Amino acid sequence: MATSCYPYLDWRESTPGHWGREIDEAERFYTDMAKTYEGSGRIFFAITGFVSLSIDVTQDSSLEETGKMVEDALRQAWLRLRFEHPTIASYVEYNLGRGKWVRSYRAFLPDGFEAQIDEWLSATSISINPGTSGLQWCNLDPPAPKFPSLFIVTPPSLGEDANTVRRDLVIRSPHDTMDGMGTLQLLNALLSHASLAFQIPEAWRPPPPNIECQLLSPPLRIAAAIPPILTIQRQHRLQAIINRKTSLRNDVEILSLPSKKGPMVPGKHQRIAHELSVPDTARLIGACRKLGATITHVYHTAVACSMQDLQERSQESRLTRYLSYALINERPRCMTPYNTPAHAAAVYHSVSGESLVLGLAIPSATEDTQSTLVEQVRTFYTKVRNDPDHLALVPSFFTDPISAPNETPVPPPNDSPSVSMSSFRVLDKIVQPRHGPFKIDKPWVTGEELGRGWACF
Repeated sequence: MATSCYPYLDWRESTPGHWGREIDEAERFYTDMAKTYEGSGRIFFAITGFVSLSIDVTQDSSLEETGKMVEDALRQAWLRLRFEHPTIASYVEYNLGRGKWVRSYRAFLPDGFEAQIDEWLSATSISINPGTSGLQWCNLDPPAPKFPSLFIVTPPSLGEDANTVRRDLVIRSPHDTMDGMGTLQLLNALLSHASLAFQIPEAWRPPPPNIECQLLSPPLRIAAAIPPILTIQRQHRLQAIINRKTSLRNDVEILSLPSKKGPMVPGKHQRIAHELSVPDTARLIGACRKLGATITHVYHTAVACSMQDLQERSQESRLTRYLSYALINERPRCMTPYNTPAHAAAVYHSVSGESLVLGLAIPSATEDTQSTLVEQVRTFYTKVRNDPDHLALVPSFFTDPISAPNETPVPPPNDSPSVSMSSFRVLDKIVQPRHGPFKIDKPWVTGEELGRGWACF
């Protein structure tokens, strides 16, 4: 395990099998949010990753036998991920002695190796038969465990499924351990390993204990080689960004989602899926190409226009301002091997420091104006992507961390709920639609929203 210019962020073994390091600003942000809303009984931004798996039953097997083989293969694959991505077995806690938030990992030990494996699998790989599909179960307030966990959901059988085994796979994790892109990469690795284990159960065996610790993932600061100190020029740039973000909210109406008073404590997170037909998808992609824009640019524009249409009308037109930001996958900017799926269990993304700013009239203007808005959104994303200072400034863009795990009341509901936007991608390039005999469908990932807002993924 290589050392860095951040000794406090390097993984170190304090006692046999017990590893730890401090967390960086990106991880601390999600730890902070989770702690702030701890009193709600839920974890803010808790990750949910989903995929549906099906396999045809062969003539020399039964539905029950094949189902058991599938679940055994999935558990072996999950265990293999524990050795290839050991960070999935880590967690963040407050170290009173050091007065710091630290990420801890306990390796398997030689004594009682098999029993430790069984204990970990029992705790983090859970088969359930809730009488509903995995998609529906994810909207029923599923558990948000301390460690990333795999839920293997057996959905109700359909009449035409007499010769097909189906399982819905759900990964639930604190966001300070992994992000959305990493979750999708983990799901793909899980399916790849499970396919091999299903076909050749003896193809993989656990390596010796504690050897996996060399694969523990560092935080973004190390993975992306972010300088420890900002240059004077970048300090001035950061202050200018902060000043501008403050001024953007002065003397103008800021668009937010219309809302009404309700419960003071956050309720359960809900996901609503909208599926486009193949012809509609083709038309959408064609329209994006004509505009020289991506799906993300167009949908982010659509979010702003939708919020514009939801505002109260008056007899006179008025100018409002839509403010937002970009969520950026930083894996391509990380050093090797952190820029690969080998380090999926990590928080390797950022938010833009600069704000996306769109001036919108109420009532809305013409479609020609919408084309102009798409161009503004595209320009914003391009500017962020090509900004040579962005990566160095990323740690400063995350909010100030809490200093200690003090008990605090759950914050009141946000009076100006907003809509966040994640970059849209071709998921078939991340989660393959076929892994050997396994057919894969409907992969998606979300972060649990507890602040009355909406999030588009």
